[in-house]
Amino acid sequence: MAFYSWKEIVRDLNANPSLPAGMSRQSIVGDRVMLCMHEAFPNLKCAPHQHEAEQFSIVLKGRMRFVIGEEARVLGPGEVAHIPANVPHSIESLEDYVQVLDVFAPLRPDIIARLKEL
Repeated sequence: MAFYSWKEIVRDLNANPSLPAGMSRQSIVGDRVMLCMHEAFPNLKCAPHQHEAEQFSIVLKGRMRFVIGEEARVLGPGEVAHIPANVPHSIESLEDYVQVLDVFAPLRPDIIARLKEL
């Protein structure tokens, strides 16, 4: 068993294929599931994309517009989006600061590769 503090986790601030400009990410990786704390800044728009990992996005602060497949919805604190594996989705921040906790399973190889670069 391990314990973590978000204050001690390295923050990825650089735009790269798995992280759009205007967003930061901190990641905790387990054996079969990963947590990513994302912070989005004003005017963030993440283009439609998809991945093999199933995803739950929990909005902690601010409001964000999610488009999952053909459905769009604005979520605020305490609301959760479920994104099935391989379903196209996009996001847009609607406030000056948005914080979202994403849970992915299985692990995302693109994020793991990026962590090795940090």
